[in-house]
Amino acid sequence: MVAYNMPQQAMNTLYSLSTTYQKGVSSEDYEVLVMENNSPNKLKPEAVAALGSNFHYHLRQEPGVSPAPAINEALARSRGSSIGLLVDGARMLTPGVIKYALQALACPDAVITVPGYYLTERGKTEQGTRELEALEILKYEQGILRENNWMSDGYQLFRHACFSNGNRHGFLEPMMECNALFCHRALLERLGGADEQFSLKGGGALDLHMYRQLATADGTQLTTLPGEGNFHQFHGGTSTTPGGDRDALVKTFKTQLDKFWPSGFKAVRREPSLLGTVGHQALPFLQASVQSSLTRLERFRRESRNPWEDEPKQ
Repeated sequence: MVAYNMPQQAMNTLYSLSTTYQKGVSSEDYEVLVMENNSPNKLKPEAVAALGSNFHYHLRQEPGVSPAPAINEALARSRGSSIGLLVDGARMLTPGVIKYALQALACPDAVITVPGYYLTERGKTEQGTRELEALEILKYEQGILRENNWMSDGYQLFRHACFSNGNRHGFLEPMMECNALFCHRALLERLGGADEQFSLKGGGALDLHMYRQLATADGTQLTTLPGEGNFHQFHGGTSTTPGGDRDALVKTFKTQLDKFWPSGFKAVRREPSLLGTVGHQALPFLQASVQSSLTRLERFRRESRNPWEDEPKQ
């Protein structure tokens, strides 16, 4: 997990990675590498260590503004044969993510995606144009977390959530990005890790690029966890502060991304396998995903088009 200048949100995320919270796993099953780029607002190493013996904190003196070097350092430091990536330290997980990811990783070519959500509607990208508004949203989301008692029941995170922009039509349609992603180390290394040419603020479109690279690599099996989620907490980061400056920044991200995908970057058009239980809190999002997917598939059928053009050729 990469973090920068968001200690409160990062600690929530780290708690959601602990064995106190994750179900059906032990500290022997996985390690958590916390890569924090130095800022005036840092995590407390002792608080991270208190989460478990499988947590390892590293404070980095990063000269750039991208998380890509931190990802590659974590890849070099990690010991497991499989890797989970949380490039944004503000993304909390539900309690079954690690268990189901480990099950899916029994397939040697697995790429596992965890659907993305905003913690609240108010925390979506369009909000937070001024400092006062940002403080109000932060206070509002902290109140929602207290009200939901999420530490005891992480699936309560679904109560006020909405789909993230990366999978705004649900998780059964093509997804633009995945902010909680698992795969085997060998695949990530074969693709060169995180491309450090993505040196723009916050990594620019690094998330989108890495997800498409992994999900469309030869021989991979794409799996989605429909009953789980990763939930973005508002923190006034690179992509959550709108207005004219943000629009120009996003345009720069897209220009860079398209250089890596000459025919133009597109969402990953592969039909995922589904794994895991869908509890009652997540059912409305499964229903919305099914309805949206049926509408899309009917449209493609009428137009005699292939809805899954990124599927490997048989």
